[in-house]
Amino acid sequence: MALALSTVAAFAAPAFAADLPARTYSKAPAMAVTVTSWTGCYVGGGGGYGMWNQENSTSGFGPPPIPVGDTVTTGGRGYFGTVQVGCDYQFAAAGGNFVVGAFGDYDFASLKGTLAPSGFSMVGDEKMSSAWAVGGRLGWLATPSFLTYFSAGYTEATFDRTNFNSNFPPFGVSAGFFQDKRTYKGWFIGTGNEYALDILPGLFWKNEYRFSEFDAESNPIRFTATGLPSAISEDSKKFVHTVRSELVYRFNSGGSAPAKAYVKAPAAPVVNWTGCYVGGGGGYGLWNQENTTYDDGPPRTRFSESATTGGRGYLGTVQGGCDYQLAAAGARFVVGAFGDYDFSSLKGNLNPQRVNGVGDEKMSSAWSAGGRLGWLALPNLLTYVSVGYTEATFDRTDFTGISAPFGVPAGLFTDKRTYKGWFIGAGDEYALNFLPGLFWKNEYRFSEFDVATNPIRITATGLPTGVSIDSEKYTHTVRSQLVYRFNWGGGAVVAKY
Repeated sequence: MALALSTVAAFAAPAFAADLPARTYSKAPAMAVTVTSWTGCYVGGGGGYGMWNQENSTSGFGPPPIPVGDTVTTGGRGYFGTVQVGCDYQFAAAGGNFVVGAFGDYDFASLKGTLAPSGFSMVGDEKMSSAWAVGGRLGWLATPSFLTYFSAGYTEATFDRTNFNSNFPPFGVSAGFFQDKRTYKGWFIGTGNEYALDILPGLFWKNEYRFSEFDAESNPIRFTATGLPSAISEDSKKFVHTVRSELVYRFNSGGSAPAKAYVKAPAAPVVNWTGCYVGGGGGYGLWNQENTTYDDGPPRTRFSESATTGGRGYLGTVQGGCDYQLAAAGARFVVGAFGDYDFSSLKGNLNPQRVNGVGDEKMSSAWSAGGRLGWLALPNLLTYVSVGYTEATFDRTDFTGISAPFGVPAGLFTDKRTYKGWFIGAGDEYALNFLPGLFWKNEYRFSEFDVATNPIRITATGLPTGVSIDSEKYTHTVRSQLVYRFNWGGGAVVAKY
């Protein structure tokens, strides 16, 4: 999916002519060629936000190792800074202008989670502290100064040493165990866009989304006092979502840009952004949650440390909304309201702390209502930010015993639960020329939900056990969909682009 995710990457572009909207198109004038060369090398720096999940299982008492704790899903999230170098080459083909390139980058990260090894009552802070990647990208120049692209390559991520504490009162007491610092190897795929800024020659703004998957690694649990391995190890397979934004300076060593294809602009497409629309598509998401177990009392008392669990998976989505195109500050803006519904299957394996059970926890649906504000980089290309209210539903979770033999019902469950929260997002939408009214929309969203209390119940009777879990959930999603616009607002609203 061409998820050209952008935090209003084109807002720093030159303003459109400040003429009032017209109802008809005149013949497009010859476009002045912007001297933008994409051939050459560059350096860049910026930052972003990320979320990671991992599949963990405990084994030991070998050889060969024997599984002693069922698979659970844990994770973390946080911010990072990034630096990058690369080189590109611009070429013309099939009537358009393309860019191919290679790059490398390094992230200074602090993506933190709280790890509770499967089947053991201890917990420790686990942090992704750095990552590096080398890869290539292939992009298409929508305009001489605006590039949209795909990227892919090799990556490694480093997670710091984890020191474990006992997971029962009094909290903060060392459990006498730790897990080594570890580097994981894997691959990534991404997509983004890059824009030439007019404020300084050679300065560009780049935004990118990446998904990374790493090979499974076995991490011995060691004694703190001696550093020697215990009989137990934790097998882990990690997945990472990141969104990043950075400023890039291009040395443009390749000389002037091949601008022949841009000498004369084609007739502007007839696009009206005022009106209502429907859409549908799909996407992928990750979720994290902070879980803490309580004895319900009275009085209600904390029964465990907080631990980070999570899940991931695919979603389908349907949407409806209305937009209004207006002229403001010499540029063309679009404001609108929308609602959407996701049919999802974002699954994780939940192990409540100090409860002898593990169960499949699934985010099965979500809905959102909100607004967006966008800017027309081209008459047929809108980049926007969105914000609003959201609710997500997680299905009932039935627990089995976490220790071998696996799969034996534990006689416990948690109810189906709907969580309430807010979201913020960014994306772009493009008018497709082969069918009037058909558009292509891509968006990234971050959602945070209120804390909710989930009683652990007895399967046979449905009665509460007197133990409950407090959970605060966060989700990352990326989505792509086709949109059909009814354009009830009349003829096209047009400026002299």
